[in-house]
Amino acid sequence: MKHLKTLSFTLLALITISASCHKNEYPESGPNDSYFRCKIDGRLYIPNSCANCITCTIYKNSIFLLGGNAGYEALALGIIDKPEILKKSYYLYSNIANGGTYKNVTNTDDRYDTDSSHTGHLEITSLDKTNRIIKGIFYFKAYNSYRDDSVNITEGKFRLKYTTN
Repeated sequence: MKHLKTLSFTLLALITISASCHKNEYPESGPNDSYFRCKIDGRLYIPNSCANCITCTIYKNSIFLLGGNAGYEALALGIIDKPEILKKSYYLYSNIANGGTYKNVTNTDDRYDTDSSHTGHLEITSLDKTNRIIKGIFYFKAYNSYRDDSVNITEGKFRLKYTTN
């Protein structure tokens, strides 16, 4: 339960990060470049490049958090896998753990979350624990019950250096 509270709090913190950052296109020109991008309802989404605009963390080997923001538009993914996060596929089906979240303004009624009917997939395709580099792909559909609306997150991919805690 403590891990769920930590994950939920961290996901909420990731999506509410305020940003006055500058864009960086995160080119994928070489095998060692860092990037984080996806499409939101068909529109390219790339987080800003400021110090707090992209977060990639593995907590206690069993909680993976990935988040990014472009201004007030934020996207976050979280996975709990005990005893440890591995190079494998994960099902996104919840708004507390093993899920995805999208938020596009500062209102409290604009949060879109995965749930049992709006699901997705995260695949960790490479996990280099020596150099702390993680690579993967993702997609998910997220729902906002207040607005009775959903968003489609597609073609998500990332290659980032992660921190540990």
